[in-house]
Amino acid sequence: MILGTALPAYAGTFSTYRTAVTGLRPGTAGVTATSPTNGEAITVSNTSAAPVIVEGYQGEPYLKVTSAGVWQNDRSPAVYLNKEQTIGSIPDDANARQPPHWTQVSDGHRAQWHDHRIHWMGAVEPPAVTADPGEPHLINTWHIPILVGATKGEITGTLRYEPSSHWGDYLPYAAVGLGVLVVVAVQVLVVRRRRTVRQE
Repeated sequence: MILGTALPAYAGTFSTYRTAVTGLRPGTAGVTATSPTNGEAITVSNTSAAPVIVEGYQGEPYLKVTSAGVWQNDRSPAVYLNKEQTIGSIPDDANARQPPHWTQVSDGHRAQWHDHRIHWMGAVEPPAVTADPGEPHLINTWHIPILVGATKGEITGTLRYEPSSHWGDYLPYAAVGLGVLVVVAVQVLVVRRRRTVRQE
């Protein structure tokens, strides 16, 4: 998914997995890469003069991010694999070995997409987590190959399991729920007060 709201893609509704971008090379003024800690998406921004090519899972050109727009290679299997939280289906005409067929998807300088390389894809917990769920674990380090102009590079990051963060994921929802309860309680009190006044 590009330049839209990516589907959550991590183990569990309230994840204890955390993604972090730790590096970007080559270091180029105007080129940045970020990801929210839940790993649902990655964003590349490019205001430099050089195009940034993001490679797909087979090393094929996947996205082209420039200061004047964003393009996707319709022949890249990654376009279709990344559309879903789990591995998506690939049409017959998507072939990583074929020359790119670029389609412009934005006139901005920022691409955001879901990438299966940055989150936990297993149906069960990693062995280290199963063995000791009460301790933090480095699950893996991930790499997304890129080209900046003609220079090869990569976005690097980590995927960690952090059990202490589990309850923290509930706090925003708890705050919203508490706010709703307060509003309802106030409304009930107002209604009762009005009834009391009328009876008096």
